[in-house]
Amino acid sequence: MKRGIIILIVLLPVNAVYPQEERIPDIIMEIAEQLSEDETDADAAGDFAIRLYELAEKPVRINTADESELSRLFFLTDFQIKALADYIRKTGRIYSVYEIAAVPGFNTPLSAMVAPFVTLEEGTQEEKKKIRLRNDILMNFSVKFPPTDTSAPGGSWKMLTKYRFSAGPFSGSVTSEKDAGEKFLQGKIPVTDFLSANLVWEGKGFVRKVIAGDFGARYGMGTGINTGLRTGLSLTQPGYLSGGDDIRPYTSTDENIFFRGAAVQLRSGKTGMTMFWSRNLIDATLDTAGTQAYVYISTFQRSGLHTTSSSLAARDAVAETSYGLSLSTDIRSLRLSLLWTQNRFSVPVMNDDPAPRELYDFTGSVNTTFTAGYKYMPGRVLLYGELSVNPTGRKAFVQGLSFKPSDRLSMNLVYRHYDPGYISFHGKGLFSSSSGDNSEGIFGNFILEAAKHLFLSAGVDVKVNPWLKYRCSAPSYGISREVRLRYLPSEKVSFEAVYSYRQTMLDQPESTGIKKQCQSEATSLRGSFRYMPLEKLTLTTRIDHKSVSPAGSAGISMLQDISWRIGAIPATVWFRHCIFRTGDWDSRIYAYENDLVHSFSIPALWGNGSRSCVMISVRPSGHADFRIKFAFGESSVPDGSGSSSELKVQARIRF
Repeated sequence: MKRGIIILIVLLPVNAVYPQEERIPDIIMEIAEQLSEDETDADAAGDFAIRLYELAEKPVRINTADESELSRLFFLTDFQIKALADYIRKTGRIYSVYEIAAVPGFNTPLSAMVAPFVTLEEGTQEEKKKIRLRNDILMNFSVKFPPTDTSAPGGSWKMLTKYRFSAGPFSGSVTSEKDAGEKFLQGKIPVTDFLSANLVWEGKGFVRKVIAGDFGARYGMGTGINTGLRTGLSLTQPGYLSGGDDIRPYTSTDENIFFRGAAVQLRSGKTGMTMFWSRNLIDATLDTAGTQAYVYISTFQRSGLHTTSSSLAARDAVAETSYGLSLSTDIRSLRLSLLWTQNRFSVPVMNDDPAPRELYDFTGSVNTTFTAGYKYMPGRVLLYGELSVNPTGRKAFVQGLSFKPSDRLSMNLVYRHYDPGYISFHGKGLFSSSSGDNSEGIFGNFILEAAKHLFLSAGVDVKVNPWLKYRCSAPSYGISREVRLRYLPSEKVSFEAVYSYRQTMLDQPESTGIKKQCQSEATSLRGSFRYMPLEKLTLTTRIDHKSVSPAGSAGISMLQDISWRIGAIPATVWFRHCIFRTGDWDSRIYAYENDLVHSFSIPALWGNGSRSCVMISVRPSGHADFRIKFAFGESSVPDGSGSSSELKVQARIRF
């Protein structure tokens, strides 16, 4: 489960989630957008939508599925998957999707949400149907006014094109992107700045999946390899990250984290194995040690933007070769896994920065990581953990416990430790900002259905940085706390209140010589009210307040959202107007906005100003939909004032 299941229940009325065939695209986007609300990846909503479309096209046969097959319902927790599997084993079969509501950990709204992605059929008639070729073409175009960089070599507009096809066990995709400021077509063979493609075959025998081209991977907790979405836990949202191995075709647009080569996934009984090989050109700044005879990597470039002379020189400057082998096996309620991975760079990395903070930075041309993990689930308790080690002895360790003493209460506890100097170039472990972030900490939360329609959740995370970090020249610590109260008296009304507190240590800006540190504290309060006066009309009002010390600055924002699904024509309109006033950048406020598929918008509101946006989605048929969004705002900040606007257009065709 990627994000809170309760949010999905709130935003998917029961009368909308028992859909007709033509309502499935709407439901998929509603779920995907809410799953991605807490994500920082621009492709989060699009990636979730693709996974949901795959489920709709190939629904899970729950009456004959094992836990591995049921886990394709990725928005369910391990508790819910195991409870569903146990229920089917005991009762023999499920005769109606309404029956799922009787399974421990489920209820009527959740069973309704699962309905579009499962089938009760057991036979093989569906498998014998004629293979049908399905195509999906998506095009996004966006432009900002005024342009952010008028000196860039290319136009200020951005364009994304994605094509995906599937036919029986075969599927494939092509992704093309031109960022703002980049040239549209370039090279001996004129192509966009970023071009990605892959071909996939999936089976049900010994060979489960074969990918040729660009792909991503995640193993266990992600400390060894995780090229997917951010792997964190919301302090107060239900869920956790448990171990799971997966290789997927790469359809995102981060230009430096994916693998390019081939991967194969094998399985025999309860034992699985994955192997992959990759050779990809990545961006890096090269330097010399005073002579052209020795060239080394001084900095890896991760932005993917190629709009300046230095970024163009860094483009595809280094070849990275990666290998990986993973093994996993299930022994009753226990899953064990092992992973070996290695990265080789065509040019060595040299750490020539004398700053103490850079003492543990990686040097050399080869990095190897060994990972061992487990997941054990006896009854209502889930234990999971992972240990990754580099040949230098630097390690990353994660240990988690999830406990569900009743259907109304769930609790999570996670300890993690990342050594300074532990590195995995394609890893994103639990609570790590990148491959490892020089930290040790403990996290805990609980989610309680305190009364009928009333949900209470609270969480705390305490973190220690044993070595120096960015903007802090000494060992430091931080604390995060959050309390969330949600009241859902009916399908048409919901209230939510959130209190959060963050404390970190930073260098004092006026310090000279040896830097002195101070505690920075930020306290936020948010209240929101959602009301559906009509079945197709939704109104949401939200107020945020944030205060920061010792700076003494404060910020406040008020916004109104309107969502109207027009009955006369197949269209939906979203409108937002927001006003804000903040003392400085430290008291800025973030507000998630609905956006195009494979686009993202969480603007930072600061200064004194306003921001508005309107988006229209039109679906003339079940095979095509179009979106257009226009956002505009103005703000007065200490360095000046100004206005900006952005236009986004999307067309999507399925046939």
